[in-house]
Amino acid sequence: MKSYSEMDLYAPVCDFFTKQNYTVKSEVKCCDVVAQKEDDIIIVELKKTFQLKLVYQAIDRQTMCENVFVAIARPVKSQNTKQFQNMLKLLKRLGIGLLTVAVDSPIKTVQIVLQPNQNNASKNNKRTKKLLLEMQQRTGDYNVGGMTRKKIITAYKEKALELCCILQQKEEVSYAFLRKNNMEESHIKMLGTNVYQWYERVNRGIYRLSEYGKKALEQKEYKEVVTYYTQKWKSV
Repeated sequence: MKSYSEMDLYAPVCDFFTKQNYTVKSEVKCCDVVAQKEDDIIIVELKKTFQLKLVYQAIDRQTMCENVFVAIARPVKSQNTKQFQNMLKLLKRLGIGLLTVAVDSPIKTVQIVLQPNQNNASKNNKRTKKLLLEMQQRTGDYNVGGMTRKKIITAYKEKALELCCILQQKEEVSYAFLRKNNMEESHIKMLGTNVYQWYERVNRGIYRLSEYGKKALEQKEYKEVVTYYTQKWKSV
């Protein structure tokens, strides 16, 4: 029998919400999948089987939005088993929704078994704002929800990689050049803070790509981001 993981749930769940015109991104502020359509926000936590860790994660995500789902692989046995029904009772009591994914089927259908309902979780507006800001600042979905031991591409890292792509093409870049091309000051200042050591200061306000930066551009985890920004700055 084939063994499944959280990554097998990721694509079907993303497709499910994308087809409903949601913008879907993964690994956003510790959330496996976040879907947004105007003011409607949905968070989905992925696990191949139901476990208490999944419940704890979902409860935590309820501080960021009302609509929180857990997604698991469709049970091999009937959903009428006592174990499955007890799981539904717990999730319903907590106001958490449930999605099942037919990972054992070529179609990999996603089914809403339980809709989230009103819960008593205290909302943390600061966490919600940070979640939405992270969503807005990413140009695409470059992560896989539920992935482990892989580099997560945050909005900050995406901006840092954009600077690497610019420096690779222009060899040396000044603050003035970046301002002329409408780059935000917070983005420009990343050259000076140099968190990942991807840049080298040549002179005041002038930078070039470091050896670490060159290696970063070659990493396969960053390939999509690098391709996107290389094309964007090609004609500038």
